[in-house]
Amino acid sequence: MFIPQPGNPALDYVADFCRHVAQDQVPIVIPYKPLPGKPQNECFSIIPEQVIAEGGKQLIGWAIWETAGLYIEAEFHTVWQDPQGNLIDLTPRPYHFETILFLPDPRREYRGRQVNNIRRPLVDDLDVTRFLHLATRRFEILNKGDLTDQHGELSLPPRVVRDYRKIEKEVMQLQHRLIRRYE
Repeated sequence: MFIPQPGNPALDYVADFCRHVAQDQVPIVIPYKPLPGKPQNECFSIIPEQVIAEGGKQLIGWAIWETAGLYIEAEFHTVWQDPQGNLIDLTPRPYHFETILFLPDPRREYRGRQVNNIRRPLVDDLDVTRFLHLATRRFEILNKGDLTDQHGELSLPPRVVRDYRKIEKEVMQLQHRLIRRYE
């Protein structure tokens, strides 16, 4: 279990961020064991299926990620609590790791719609700030109007595609600059 210790500067920013995201909750390191053959990043369909098939329950919260000391972010997520009470992340992702940092959030519920990530810069850098702003803009574009209730591959109108491509181009430029600066 991950419990940020007060006074440990190496972890204080994680504890502070988690308190901001889900007050009175403690982040937990849990194993990542993706289910083969399931779609990537579709936790809100995978976990209810697992509960029906194997018992246990769904626990809603946030996956906490950090990008190379540049920013920390919380991704709305759900994990499986098996019948013995163990928490496991079963959702396939495009990359593999052994564990995730999961922050339970009993005040939240999934309502069939995407939820934007919560992000905080860890450095005072205008490029990082701009990058995080563009991540929010990208989310807003992909979840505007009728797109809010769509899942999977989206069909975007031409004007939206143009706006999205502009953002993606700037995001890529920022990523390259940040990689060069912070490698």
